[in-house]
Amino acid sequence: MPRFIGPADDGSAFTMTVGQTTTLRLTDPAAAEPEADGVAVLLIPVASVTAPGAREWEVRAVEAGTAVVRSTGEPRWQVSLTVAEE
Repeated sequence: MPRFIGPADDGSAFTMTVGQTTTLRLTDPAAAEPEADGVAVLLIPVASVTAPGAREWEVRAVEAGTAVVRSTGEPRWQVSLTVAEE
């Protein structure tokens, strides 16, 4: 699992274990809010981001299963996540 994921990873699939985290980073300040479909991960907004104009969310694997993290606007992108038990 990479440390950061984002629109450049469009179409990618990654595997995580319960309890693992990664960071979703959007560098376009006008980009639409992301969403996670499925209950395997949570998206938690990060309040203090040092990169100008960037926004970040912690992606936390909370239970075994699958989830898709994607944009809710343009440009469209999505990343598939499979979460396994530790």
